[in-house]
Amino acid sequence: MKRDKRLNIILQILGLGWMALAGWLLANVLIWLRPDFYEAVRVGVSGNLLLGLLLILVVMAIAILCHELVHGSLFWFFARRRPEFGVGPGYAFAAMPDWFFPRGQYLVIGLGPLVGLTLLGLAFSIFAPITWLGLIFAGMVINAGGAIGDLYVCWRIAREADDIWVKDMGDGFQVYRRRVE
Repeated sequence: MKRDKRLNIILQILGLGWMALAGWLLANVLIWLRPDFYEAVRVGVSGNLLLGLLLILVVMAIAILCHELVHGSLFWFFARRRPEFGVGPGYAFAAMPDWFFPRGQYLVIGLGPLVGLTLLGLAFSIFAPITWLGLIFAGMVINAGGAIGDLYVCWRIAREADDIWVKDMGDGFQVYRRRVE
């Protein structure tokens, strides 16, 4: 993604659309789980605007950090090696540039933060005080929007043969096939 600026821009734009769709889907799930979700949104919107913006920035930082920590934890789980973490133009990453993962493991690593943190957020939402509900919702939506690169990469990897190996460099990936002689 670092080398392909056009792809990076396209993914950023698609990420906004995906974030809006994910927000709508998550809001509907939360309304079903917590009928008082409307009250949480009303309370959150009627508060101090500056404080609200500050809280969103904090939630954004926490969501990005947790997202990359989940990737890193899954890299460690499969490789038993410490991953690398970094930030690029418009994205953060966890990577294992010297490691090859089978397709299935790589798909778990790629989708882990979106699926895992969404399920965790929904579970917390069931029991959270109403004052926290809006922030949990914002964290889930930010995490989903930030997963657009993961979704793109997993879509590309899922289209490959089952016997491939994937090398993750953080700002891109390479696909390898074992040569049969």
